[in-house]
Amino acid sequence: MARGTSRYALTFLLMFAISIGVPISPLLASKMGASWIEIGFMGSAWGVVFTFSAFLTGRFSDRIGRRPVLATGSALSALAALLFLRATSVSELIAIRGLEGLAWACFWPPMEALATETADAEQIGRGVGLVTTVYAFGFAIGSFTGGFVTDSFGFPLAFSTYFSAAAISMLVVWFIKAPKHAQLAEAQPRAGLLSRLSSRGLVAANILGGCYTFGLATIMALLSVYAAGFGIPIFWIGTAFSLFWVGRIVGAAFAGSASDRLGRRRVSLIALCVGSVGFMIIGSASGLLFIAAGALLTGLSIGGVFPVNVAIIADDVEPAFRGAAMGFYEMVCAMAFMVASAFGGIFAEALSPRTPYVLSTVLFVLCAAALTVLLPHRPQNVNARSAPNVED
Repeated sequence: MARGTSRYALTFLLMFAISIGVPISPLLASKMGASWIEIGFMGSAWGVVFTFSAFLTGRFSDRIGRRPVLATGSALSALAALLFLRATSVSELIAIRGLEGLAWACFWPPMEALATETADAEQIGRGVGLVTTVYAFGFAIGSFTGGFVTDSFGFPLAFSTYFSAAAISMLVVWFIKAPKHAQLAEAQPRAGLLSRLSSRGLVAANILGGCYTFGLATIMALLSVYAAGFGIPIFWIGTAFSLFWVGRIVGAAFAGSASDRLGRRRVSLIALCVGSVGFMIIGSASGLLFIAAGALLTGLSIGGVFPVNVAIIADDVEPAFRGAAMGFYEMVCAMAFMVASAFGGIFAEALSPRTPYVLSTVLFVLCAAALTVLLPHRPQNVNARSAPNVED
């Protein structure tokens, strides 16, 4: 495959596979009699495993290379699909979501590091944005596929499609061009990892990551059942998720490169404002139109934040530590996902199903205020370090 093509193919296939299960696994749990709290725990199981594994998988990719860790992520995703096919209880579904959290941890820290290592120093935002666009495109198609196939043919065929795409991604991994672990080791800087993780830029990035992931978890863990409460059919729920991922495609396609030119802070603040409006619309929804509009806006916001956030990290961290830095960032995001899923389910049951979206609105506004203080205005990635060469 041409340089970069295999990286995009892997991202598309694996995200397509996983996204098939995202809107339908809570519905399968609901069919099995799950409560709102149990549905929230499905997202929390994902977050718990991700929290305790993302930093380690990122650091492993610094030590042994990106490709072996990526291959593990594909294999675990295929295994999760098989287990979904055989699941007979809500507790099993919660455990499988935990396995998906480990698969996610094996994919994103090394892939994020890889995206920054294969981009020119002044175009890191654009490089991450391209990977994110492919990721969102795969999720949009997968979410639609999950809703359509389940509505037309049932859960078994949907999860079988999930397995097939994940299995193919296992083959694509070996075409990935990535820095050799020896090259990463030779590029070790004098400053230690701890000093990098405590830099002002990374603190800002982790706050931003926790905020947008809180909103993402609210959408992923609860939106499908929230929409079903309005009597919306599964097909249209899948379509609403697709609009969310269309928003992520558009946001990711433009935000990364825009932050290279306009500055990370400015683009982040715009994205957070759009997201707060989107969550406000969902929280006041009365039917499909409101949910679809809110899904699109929150997709634009979250799609825009992600590549800018990864670029902020790459601004301050050398390639030898990027896997670990991306893993730490993903660990923070996983903690936010876990908290949002658990408390979202609790508040939805104890107060109102609208409450999680109100909380997300408030959090996005507070995060925007924090970033104006923490994140310096920097028009482009002026401090980026050169990346090592990739394998042939």
